Amino acid sequence: MSIRAFALIFLVFTMFPLGLQAQQTQYISDESQLDLRSGPGNQYRIQQMLAAGTQVQVLDSQEGWSQVRLQGGQQGWVLTRMLSDSPIARSRLEAAEDAMQEALEENEALSTSLAQAEERIEGLDQALAQATSQRDQMGQELEQASQGLEYYEDNQELRKQVIDLRRELQDMAQENERLRGRNDQQWFMVGGMVLGAGILFGLIIPRIRWRRQRSSWGSGGL
Repeated sequence: MSIRAFALIFLVFTMFPLGLQAQQTQYISDESQLDLRSGPGNQYRIQQMLAAGTQVQVLDSQEGWSQVRLQGGQQGWVLTRMLSDSPIARSRLEAAEDAMQEALEENEALSTSLAQAEERIEGLDQALAQATSQRDQMGQELEQASQGLEYYEDNQELRKQVIDLRRELQDMAQENERLRGRNDQQWFMVGGMVLGAGILFGLIIPRIRWRRQRSSWGSGGL
């Protein structure tokens, strides 16, 4: 490879990064429209009209003209003095209006979310109040059930006492019947003894009288 060719390649590679570094983003100024031409001069053909505020990428500049590339990739030349480093006032205003509109929409969404959250909180408060009321009611029912259990236990104890008393009464009634039967037997024996004594007296007394009469008859005959 010749020294001339090597130098040419070296020059190309050294100039290529400089070209890339020269690119910068600029905006079409506040003019209503700007010609995008095919070359750096008014004698070149107009490719299209660029609206104010259009964002472009500056590729090169020469003799008051700048080569630009649009966001869609199309390239052309515009007057350098019609470019601005920052967006135009109208673009900034539109951006501010868009930002404000987004903020309003976000605020409205937040307001809606806040209202829904408040409704949810109110519903939760109602649910909590209802749960508290149910808890209190259940507590009262539990207390009543506890009292009922105590009454039931007392009732069971009374029933047990009644059963024990009934058993004692039955035992007393049986003992009374046993004593009554024993008393009847005693009275029967006493009555038998009295009857036997009466019969014995009935047999003995006539004999005693008969002996006395006989004795009286014997003494009279003497």
